[in-house]
Amino acid sequence: MWRKGFLEHEVAPLMDKKTIILLVVAFAAGAAAGYVASIPTVSALQSKVNDLQSKLNPNYVQKIKEKGVLVMGTSADWPPFEYVDSKGNIVGIDVEIAKKIAQELGVKLEIKDMKFAALIEALKNGQVDIVLADMTPTAERGKVVDFSIPYYFSKGNAIVTLKEKADQIKSVDDLVGKKIGVQLGTIQEEWAKNALGGKAQIISYDRVYPEMVMALKRGDIDVMVLGDTIASALTKKMPELVIVFYAGGSRIGAAVALPQGAWDLKYVVNKVIEQLLESGEMSKIFENETLKWLESGG
Repeated sequence: MWRKGFLEHEVAPLMDKKTIILLVVAFAAGAAAGYVASIPTVSALQSKVNDLQSKLNPNYVQKIKEKGVLVMGTSADWPPFEYVDSKGNIVGIDVEIAKKIAQELGVKLEIKDMKFAALIEALKNGQVDIVLADMTPTAERGKVVDFSIPYYFSKGNAIVTLKEKADQIKSVDDLVGKKIGVQLGTIQEEWAKNALGGKAQIISYDRVYPEMVMALKRGDIDVMVLGDTIASALTKKMPELVIVFYAGGSRIGAAVALPQGAWDLKYVVNKVIEQLLESGEMSKIFENETLKWLESGG
């Protein structure tokens, strides 16, 4: 009797039909609200997953093949690596390497010429697929772009001046108080600022040839700090110029700059560079393109 009385007189009033209906409705509403609230979270998570998948499984090569064009960024003022010939075409060592990469991909090559200092940003923004501009891979550049294996090694930074001034400049100490020409955004500019900042006047130019070369000939600057290959080509073409010494030590000369995470494209580029190096064709490209520029009227 006690149990019956408790159920009839205590539980029943607390759990009448209205109360049960309200509880069911509230539960359903809460569940629906929780589901709706979770949608943005799930969507954001899916977006992150898709982004990660694209990085782990890049399709740069597929996209390049679909558009049928490999876009190369360069700064055509650095002979014999890249320069404009008498017909208005951009030619040189880096262009020949890029042609080989495009050939491996089965697409055409398109070249975009710009200031050297703008190349990294153009690569990051997708304006170009690769950069070939005698660009040295550095830790700083490696923070924002990737690099292929190197395709040549450098003796160091070439210090170039007029022959008539050669006896006055034999070492880095002789550069103190001088006017030094460098190209904007290059490792030569970085070296000059680190080694001679506050001790010499460092003047940065957008283009080496003919802008900086003419500045040296006019006497606006005392020396130019250049990569060893372009310095060698310039001094052969212009007997009034001379390399007085190399500074900064030997290092990797250049590599192809690529978008970060473009592993599939990097594989193709590395494959082409390895084939060119192992077959001896890379040496022939350097020799032939240097000779072409020396024999040109540029």
